[in-house]
Amino acid sequence: MKKTLLAITVLLTLTANKCADKTGASSTAGLMDKKWVFQTINGQRLDLPDGTETPWLMLSGDQLQGFGGCNALMGGYTLSGDKLSFTDIASTKKYCEGIQPTENAVKEVLGKVEGFKLGEGTVKLLGAGKEVAELRGE
Repeated sequence: MKKTLLAITVLLTLTANKCADKTGASSTAGLMDKKWVFQTINGQRLDLPDGTETPWLMLSGDQLQGFGGCNALMGGYTLSGDKLSFTDIASTKKYCEGIQPTENAVKEVLGKVEGFKLGEGTVKLLGAGKEVAELRGE
């Protein structure tokens, strides 16, 4: 009887932990301290010149760190459950011919983010109820 009770307790504990993984709590942990590389912005694949580093971002501590394609990005963010927003987005000030439109789009889309959806190795940034960008984790 004790073995059966122990087995049921272990099974229920494992099942409860699995259900908890589908809530925002573990999703936010999966988002942190990871380099997220932009794949799409507003449904369009990024169009960058050959040899250009793809824009990316990372949420570390309470800071946004990233790269827009030409310049370093920085700022703050607020993260709660599946809600995410970026604040005080700034960048260094180089101008890069051919890359600047992409970098401007990255900064613009970050200003529209209101939430996120974490998938298998991807994160979709959401704004106004729709996907505004998709990023892949590295």
